[in-house]
Amino acid sequence: MLDALRGFALLGIFISHIPDFSGQGVLSGPDLALLDLFGLDDAAATAQDFLIRGKFYALFSLLFGIGFALQMESAARRGADFARHFVRRLTVLLAIGLVHASLWYGDILKDYALIGFVLLLARRWSLRTLAWATALAFAARLVWPLIVAALFAMIGSTASDGNPGDSFALSAAAFAGPDLAKALLANLALVKLKALQMVYDGKAISVLSMFLLGAVVGRLGLYRNLSDHGRTFALLFWICAPVGVIGNGILTPLHAATPDFPPTGPWILEGCLFAVAVPAMAIAYASGFAWLWSRGGAKFLAWLAPAGRMALTTYVSQTLIGITLFYGLGLGLAGQVGRVEGMLLAIGIFALQCAMASLWLRRFQFGPIEWLWRRLTYGVPIPLRRKTLA
Repeated sequence: MLDALRGFALLGIFISHIPDFSGQGVLSGPDLALLDLFGLDDAAATAQDFLIRGKFYALFSLLFGIGFALQMESAARRGADFARHFVRRLTVLLAIGLVHASLWYGDILKDYALIGFVLLLARRWSLRTLAWATALAFAARLVWPLIVAALFAMIGSTASDGNPGDSFALSAAAFAGPDLAKALLANLALVKLKALQMVYDGKAISVLSMFLLGAVVGRLGLYRNLSDHGRTFALLFWICAPVGVIGNGILTPLHAATPDFPPTGPWILEGCLFAVAVPAMAIAYASGFAWLWSRGGAKFLAWLAPAGRMALTTYVSQTLIGITLFYGLGLGLAGQVGRVEGMLLAIGIFALQCAMASLWLRRFQFGPIEWLWRRLTYGVPIPLRRKTLA
């Protein structure tokens, strides 16, 4: 089930990335209108904001935390040095993330690796301590917009000091051209902006919060014997879904009307609401998915599992596909695809990824990047191909 849920998260992440790859995020209103062939792009953008923005990264982060708990449990059974292994694992992930970030500024792997080191502090915590730390992290994320606004008020920064969004648009424009060096330099500039955004928007705290929550879920063993936890999943869904729906119903138009910089009253409200509504929706997705799986939905959801089992390869290949399709170095389709077509394109590509992952895993034990990750982590030869019976 975890692999299928991870695949589901990757689908949402890819849909959310298409506007970035295709340049929709930096186009003017009139240019976007020209791409709206069906008159549905505004509705699609609103639906994407409501259903997807932030939720699938939160879900992916939750699964990372569950994975942490699983690895810790496995190391305990084997009597292995978990801390040493996990540090090596994160170090390799950081290296993979840095290579990926050199191609695309939207990389999350390096951030997961860096924030993942904080999880090492939790390896000896009791479940009670871990739960309290999780609650504290969520509380910190809730008040973070107030802290940022107070800091900006202290230093006297205003919109006249320059909007980072303008720098973002200028750098992103370089991707439409055929100049590789210019594109790489622009990407580097955007990597720096994204790093600042992780702090400014509180995204780093959001990731840590979901990591810790995932570790709690892993320690509780809710992923085992799903049918035994059906009532728990249903309860979580019916608590979190209304909070997520109502919260995002308010958040979506607020986000559309609120500039990202500088921090204003509406920006503070948006950030605080995001801290509640987005995790609630992600938990509703996870608990609803688990409940469906336990009630016979596995046969309809299992097609997502191969892509989730090869999550690193799937995620990185989505970047390569996006660059190939939309950048000037590839087919140069940036600025030519509307929101609806982009969403349908993402779904179609992901379906192909699932099919290809299924075929790959019939012959190989791991995805290629997963194999590299394990090989560098363990430092010993690891066979990639499955053993065939003579």
